[in-house]
Amino acid sequence: MVSPTFWAQQATYPPRQGNEIRIFVDGQAAYKEISDAFNSAKEFIYLTISFGDQDFLLVPESNETMFEILRSRRKGGVDVRMVVWQPALQTPDTIPDPFPDRIAGFNEGHGSVQARWDKAKGYRGRYRSPHVHFEPFYLDFPAELGCHHQQTYIMDDGGGSFVAFVGGINPVQACWDTPEHDSLDDRRVSRGKDPIKELEEKPPLHDIFYSIKGPAVGDVLANFVERYNGASNPHADVTSDAVSPVGADQIPQVSNGIEVQVLRTIAPHTYPAIPDGDRGIRELYLNVLGAAGQGCLVYIENQYFFDHGIISEIHEAAKRGAKIIAILTSKPGEGTLPGQVESKLEEIAHYLEESRLVAGHSNVTLLTLSNSRSDPRVSGKIISSETCIHSNNMAVFGEDWAQMTGGSGNIAFTSMWFHSEMNIAFEDTAQIKNWVAQLWSEHLQISVEEAMELTGKPDDAFNFFKDQAAGNRLALDEGRMPEGRVYYWGTEFPARELDGIFGGIDLGTLTTG
Repeated sequence: MVSPTFWAQQATYPPRQGNEIRIFVDGQAAYKEISDAFNSAKEFIYLTISFGDQDFLLVPESNETMFEILRSRRKGGVDVRMVVWQPALQTPDTIPDPFPDRIAGFNEGHGSVQARWDKAKGYRGRYRSPHVHFEPFYLDFPAELGCHHQQTYIMDDGGGSFVAFVGGINPVQACWDTPEHDSLDDRRVSRGKDPIKELEEKPPLHDIFYSIKGPAVGDVLANFVERYNGASNPHADVTSDAVSPVGADQIPQVSNGIEVQVLRTIAPHTYPAIPDGDRGIRELYLNVLGAAGQGCLVYIENQYFFDHGIISEIHEAAKRGAKIIAILTSKPGEGTLPGQVESKLEEIAHYLEESRLVAGHSNVTLLTLSNSRSDPRVSGKIISSETCIHSNNMAVFGEDWAQMTGGSGNIAFTSMWFHSEMNIAFEDTAQIKNWVAQLWSEHLQISVEEAMELTGKPDDAFNFFKDQAAGNRLALDEGRMPEGRVYYWGTEFPARELDGIFGGIDLGTLTTG
């Protein structure tokens, strides 16, 4: 049994017993499940949105957008509300208030969807390393760099219970993807956009959502109510405050359920009930990494990698003998202003503390992903495209325990200190091994059974990833089909030059999802 000290003691919400957790890898599986949940709800549907697209298709084959589904459910008597991040600057793939055109069916009085927009906070204060690897320094981030980054969906399940979804996949078409991560899959192209341009500019994307049933759903719901009622743009003339339909203590435990903690990052002075904010995600990371040592395996997937404190703790775990496998984005946030800012911060951090502490350590391997496929234009030619790692997950395996966390929180001091984020954390060794094996099967292109065996052998797993990364790089350089999808972080992948690739070919024959 995992020590209770692993849980975040300073977090808003405590760990709760009796929950069912399911994992949905990549957008196809996640949004099909969320779409079904939308259509099953009879009482309420509540959403938190950061980045989003009004034309987003949860199930591309249905040709029904998320907003069309929400309008339809509201007309059917379901209470539908959403709280949306209001960016301070013009930011692509967001839904600012006011939108250039009124969103039909939203904030139009009784019988419409109620929507509120929320501006984010900045952060000022000292930043310290848990192990004094660097001198404390003062951070001063203006609100223009803040972001309400949570992605959550909460609803009744139509049968007297409740379900919540917590993850990182944005409801933007380019973020929808399948486990094949095919660079030619036109279902990732937004309505009315040029397929060639969209697929060249936006790589395939790997991400995860979790569903929750049981008392922890009440905490995801409480977060929504707090954020919705505290939104900075409340549209008080056409919306009303939300009242939580149920509390965590009122939701029955699931039979044979597991212990789950809902974790957040909330900036100080954002909501009256938590004037000091909430850094529960960071606390959990530090607690679990602090327990990792000889015989332990740490597996990380993350878009960013520059929270100095967490990197310090990873370094300490490596020094104690833990093996660390980190799958990171090759070009995080490419094409967006927040991404450019955070990429610059990562670049600075990478060449300072992170490079010195982690990148060269013999127990750490930093990796990224790419997928290769045959080019239909030229026989024998390969198209290789990096995969954006948008998932934010960490699983740590000890000798007789395992702990996993995942959600929207990046390993970035923006996400860990003042961006609004939500993760869940849970302990169930069998489920965690199974889910990590599913991820490794996708990335390494091996069977789930082979991957499952590796989860119990830290040294073998570590060497398998490193060997495949080296072999795949050689195959990439020689124009051969790689054996899997793992490469060393920093690998430069060829540009996706797709001109003429769809000429005379039915797009439907090219997609593999």
